[in-house]
Amino acid sequence: MIIELLILALMQGLLEYLPVSSEGQILLAGVNVFFFDSAFVLSLIFWLHLGTAFTVIVFYHRDIFTPLYARIRSSSEEASDSEQTKLFGPLFVFVIAGTIGTVLIALPLYFFLKNWVTYLMGSVVTLLVGILLIATGFVLYFQRGAKGDLTLGDIPFREAFVIGLLQGIAVLPGISRSAMTLTWLLVRGVNREDALRLSFLLSVPATIGVVTLDFLIEGAVLILPPFILLAIILVAFLTGLVTLTLLRYYAIRVPWWIFCLILGIIVVGLTIPTIAFTIP
Repeated sequence: MIIELLILALMQGLLEYLPVSSEGQILLAGVNVFFFDSAFVLSLIFWLHLGTAFTVIVFYHRDIFTPLYARIRSSSEEASDSEQTKLFGPLFVFVIAGTIGTVLIALPLYFFLKNWVTYLMGSVVTLLVGILLIATGFVLYFQRGAKGDLTLGDIPFREAFVIGLLQGIAVLPGISRSAMTLTWLLVRGVNREDALRLSFLLSVPATIGVVTLDFLIEGAVLILPPFILLAIILVAFLTGLVTLTLLRYYAIRVPWWIFCLILGIIVVGLTIPTIAFTIP
């Protein structure tokens, strides 16, 4: 079981920052390849996301901590006008507004998944993931060629709130969080570098929140020894750090919408006959 868990942790680190829904891919692998219970895999996914959230914190620590530190330290008018302190307000507003939007959508979807995923056949869960992967492919299609020059300071509160709503939908396995948020930011004219940074930063409070909620409701994934849980979180963190570095500095360009669309069609095509044969 440890090997299987490590493989899922590697998948999380490799796929989290690609718009292909790491949650959907892990759920597919966990249920259909490793034959884990779907409710267990869902809780495990939340905890693996904690590892990649720490990756974002480490990778973008200057964006998170430097503006706050500069704001606290600024005592002169000259210091308060620095670029670092100017970033604090817009970034704070963006994250708060986006997190509010995420909570409004993600909270009911979280309880829906926790209440129903246990009762669904593995094949039905797989079919749902396949359909949502197809939807993600269409979303990514509209991102192609999007250009813009807007920056963080140009994003109003209501815009950040809408982005948070879209991020909340990504609680559903198969819907890519980065695909939803990046597509909206790019279509609205935000430059690619800021869109990438904002999409990742917005994921941190949402991830920490859902893990905390899962801990309070389920008592964590205590069917796993704590040291194993920490180990797979660490694997997801380290793998995510490598992946994010490659994405940031080598600007990998892949038609992810085709990948999601084809994978979703394959999953749906293979799952429907399975369901048909199991229905009396």
